[in-house]
Amino acid sequence: MTRFPAVLLACGLLLPVASRADVAEKIIAKVNRDIITRTELEDATRAALETPEGGARAGADPRLVAAQVLDRLIQERLIVQAAAAEGMKVAESEVSPQVEQEEESVRGRFASDRDLEAALKKEGLTREDMHRRIVEAWRERYLLFKMVHRKQKEFETNADVADTDILAYFNAHKAEPAYQTDPMVHARHILFAVDGALTGGPRKVALAAAAAKVKAAKAALKRGEKFQDIATRLSEDGETREKGGDLGLFGKGTFHENLEKAAFALKPGQVSEAVESPVGLHLLLVEEALPPRPRTLDETIRVPAPIVPAQAKAPPEVQTMVLREYIRTVLRSERQASALQKWVDGLKAKALIQKFEAGPAGT
Repeated sequence: MTRFPAVLLACGLLLPVASRADVAEKIIAKVNRDIITRTELEDATRAALETPEGGARAGADPRLVAAQVLDRLIQERLIVQAAAAEGMKVAESEVSPQVEQEEESVRGRFASDRDLEAALKKEGLTREDMHRRIVEAWRERYLLFKMVHRKQKEFETNADVADTDILAYFNAHKAEPAYQTDPMVHARHILFAVDGALTGGPRKVALAAAAAKVKAAKAALKRGEKFQDIATRLSEDGETREKGGDLGLFGKGTFHENLEKAAFALKPGQVSEAVESPVGLHLLLVEEALPPRPRTLDETIRVPAPIVPAQAKAPPEVQTMVLREYIRTVLRSERQASALQKWVDGLKAKALIQKFEAGPAGT
């Protein structure tokens, strides 16, 4: 396993992987012939707490969180060891883009190359040493991913999901927000336009003129005119004017936040007060409001796309799936994860694992 110099660990850019060359007082666990150091555990625990999932555990007992992280590190060691035992390898070309990005990140933490080299020299290392260790770290990361992927493929046959399983899962979860449709409204609007480029005093003058038009439109409503007729006659939105101001059925994230806030606060048949947006003042009429409802199994749902090692640090992408197939994927993944955990438990049962609360005895 690779041992990282403090200059890399201090940058928080790498998950440190210790070697048997580490000094004894830093050893926190042994996994067969590999070790896990206190520094590695502390850094991995800190990284876990900085994730969105880990943030929810911020108030948890630090010892408990560290124990959970240590168990994960032990399992990862065992998987990498199993991959090596099966002769699995990762070529440097497979990780070159990630290595280059990692090296650039490290360089960016220093004012100059001279400062970086001075920091490495204090560790008794060179730039070549740093490159070699970063390559090895990414190789181990890819090796872990590839081994898990191989085992998941092996377990696919026993992870088939029947339609009855999908229906049972759906019925148990359909009340959850993820399985509900988004709230929708069907609304009309009347726009009294204001030049979006105006600011300060000129915009106030333009808004005052638009407010006078709003007042006239509301007076027409009080006289009994229909909202859509007023929109056809007075609205300055060329796209919707001839349709009586019809905005159609829409959910949140479609229009300006001020319009949506007003629309979703109205009940069917209600008309808003003047609502300001960058393009002017609006009157809104909500004709229909659709509350969330359980999706059908044949409707689509937006879900995170699968993550590959090269995208590990990138924002998660989103894909659209038919709900039935998404649930099939969830159940298959759960079954594969269960089989994978049984395999890892088997590795643990055969391994020599030692944990040291404060380092090995005598240190």
